[in-house]
Amino acid sequence: MNKKRVTIKDISELAGVSTSTVSRILNYDDSLQVTLETKKKVFEAAEQLSYEPKKKSNSVEYKIGFYYSLSPEIEIEDSFYLSLRYEIESLLKVQGHITQQITADDTRSTVKMVDGIICVGLFTQENLQWLESLQKPLIFADSNPLPDKFSAITFDLSFATRKVLDYLFDLNHTKIGFIGGHNLEDEESGVDAIVDERQAAYTDYMYKKNLYNADYIKIGDYFPRYGYSLFRELMSVEDKPTAIFIANDSMAAGCYKAAHEMGINIPGDVSLIGFNDNPSAQYMIPPLTTVRLDVNVLAELAVDLIIQTVTKKLTVPLGITVPSRLIVRDSTKVNVR
Repeated sequence: MNKKRVTIKDISELAGVSTSTVSRILNYDDSLQVTLETKKKVFEAAEQLSYEPKKKSNSVEYKIGFYYSLSPEIEIEDSFYLSLRYEIESLLKVQGHITQQITADDTRSTVKMVDGIICVGLFTQENLQWLESLQKPLIFADSNPLPDKFSAITFDLSFATRKVLDYLFDLNHTKIGFIGGHNLEDEESGVDAIVDERQAAYTDYMYKKNLYNADYIKIGDYFPRYGYSLFRELMSVEDKPTAIFIANDSMAAGCYKAAHEMGINIPGDVSLIGFNDNPSAQYMIPPLTTVRLDVNVLAELAVDLIIQTVTKKLTVPLGITVPSRLIVRDSTKVNVR
């Protein structure tokens, strides 16, 4: 007995969204203005129902490898990477392509089966040498370690950092701290830790303003527990900062907990700005001012670039920068001290 084909109407009923909206979302209509939550509802309904889009007569199915260098712990703690992986995999599926997770432990015969590879995360020299040795079309999403050899889509973290610091400076803050993390850990990777682009931009900015204070920089890992402990360290110095820029919203959540325990009012005693605009940021008390990264745009560009690379429509490395946006909420205020 033939299995009934899942239709747009089936997805519409399950997601509680109109058929026209479902159709436009599944076809990635750029002119459609809907929330990320609505898009997720539609994609989740399509996945639950095992929806298979009708292919155009001239469409070709590709098997795209997904090389993900981040640990499950990082993905769980930082929803940015979870959202990015989800968006890329959903886009490929809707376009009729097959995705396959690959790791450095896979045999060459396994990797040989994929037509191209999307790489997400942070990579050691050993990782990069292995990827190059595969001699497969590949692109990087959210990092650009080999710009002369492979295409990449990234966010301009330096520009975003300067935007954050300009905003705090305009609010009369001059004692500005930074809480961040290393991009690679010495102990685990066997290589020197890479300074986060935001930390480097922060340091450069504060030096140029003659405001640099080494005591105002606290570095750990990108998890809430480090935000918690580093905030306690930073707010225990004698000359306390009046504002802190935090490298991601997960760490900011730890900062909030530490502030509550220390009796520090946000933003009365210290203004905080996070990064990524996690879904929970708007529900924190007070709602967190943060930098929004458009994961949807990054995912769409990544999928477009890998298909163009696989089909040899793109034959030279291309670097694309996706803009970010400062979302001002209630965790920042004018400094009156």
